[in-house]
Amino acid sequence: MKASRFNFLVRSPRDPNTTFLYNSFHDNRIVVEDGDVNLRELFQKVRKHESLSDAEGEAADGLKEMGYLLDDEVDESGLFYDWFRNRVTEQNEILTATILTTLACNLRCTYCYEKDKLGKSKMTPETMQRVVDWLKARIDATRPAKVNLIFFGGEPLLNVDAIRKISGDIFPYCKERGVEYTAGMASNGIFLTPKLADELKAYGFEWVKITFDGDRDQHDKKRIYSGGRGTFDQIFNNLEAIAGKLKILLGGNFDRENADSFKGLLERIAASKFKEDIVATNLKPIMPEMKQHDLNGIGSSCERCTFSDYEINKMLELRREVRKVGLVPSDPINIGPCEYYRRNAVTIGIDGNLYKCIAFLGIEDGKIGDVDHQEYNEVGEAMLTLRPLEHKKCTKCPFVPLCAGGCRADSYNQTGSFENISCQQPYFIKTLREELPLEYYEDAQTATQMRV
Repeated sequence: MKASRFNFLVRSPRDPNTTFLYNSFHDNRIVVEDGDVNLRELFQKVRKHESLSDAEGEAADGLKEMGYLLDDEVDESGLFYDWFRNRVTEQNEILTATILTTLACNLRCTYCYEKDKLGKSKMTPETMQRVVDWLKARIDATRPAKVNLIFFGGEPLLNVDAIRKISGDIFPYCKERGVEYTAGMASNGIFLTPKLADELKAYGFEWVKITFDGDRDQHDKKRIYSGGRGTFDQIFNNLEAIAGKLKILLGGNFDRENADSFKGLLERIAASKFKEDIVATNLKPIMPEMKQHDLNGIGSSCERCTFSDYEINKMLELRREVRKVGLVPSDPINIGPCEYYRRNAVTIGIDGNLYKCIAFLGIEDGKIGDVDHQEYNEVGEAMLTLRPLEHKKCTKCPFVPLCAGGCRADSYNQTGSFENISCQQPYFIKTLREELPLEYYEDAQTATQMRV
């Protein structure tokens, strides 16, 4: 018998006889209370292939059922790659497309990674039809159980006609075929009126992601119009006006200047009309610009996955504040593998070019095809053949099922190659050490209990 390579143990901060045990491959999270058996001694004996007592053997059988222990002959790396190929890379149950309607934006956020690359370019009616045709052909070819469209920009509502055309055509197309359909968008919220929210729902929209950058004072220093005027009141009032119409994914970007202001923001949101619409809250560090390898593209990722110690600690602190006001934080552990690794997930640019994720938009190295063809080019196929366990940094890491070797946009940014590793291990270690006890002690004891 042997221990799974994907186990991670966390000693309880409140009770030295209690251990939280996590397995990233099976996403099992249990709390183990030492009784007749000491969990760490049990794993040590298994590692050394020493004989187990009757009580230890019984406990080992229970741990084996949950994937924490394995028979010696089990090829766990092989199981991982079978899962990675069938349930990640080639999984066709969900078709996800992130669609840029425009590169234009009505704001000029001080930290925006698009900055001067923002222009007036937008998806043309001809390209809209090409996108619709590509999506329909993809649906018919892969027969997904669910289609998920995400509209992005710039500010996607500056080309709402693209949303009307694409979602307006694909929504009924899915309905006729018994395919579940969801749509949403990342918007700054300036144009989000009750009338428009009702219209979006008619096109199958369920959610909108809205971002605040701290309390009113701090937000209005960063998320501004081109003339410098703040936007907090407009966005907040719009969300109040559409309360009950759309689900909200609440985002927030912080740096050392505005991080401490989020407590006041969260308290205000907790008293708002739209509080019950918020299904997840994700407060994260402001993303850096792409560096030397960003020659002509937008060049940043939608979600950063590698962080400094300060950023990790601040994220955990802000998650505690989110919980305090009764909001639900997004899951900080199951953050991947992201869409980059999935054949049936793409980003579609305003010109109809295809990319594996939004980080590579406009970068020639990241183009994997276009909406005139269902097949990917050599770059796209290469992106889908990475074997993360074979990288030196990943050979002994228990978190590979969560990240598959890390954010490839970070790798490209730092090294000029998407094949290198962008290690997220410090993030997972710190996050799990805090989150597993919180799940048990503060979230209605959600972890499965096991007494050994």
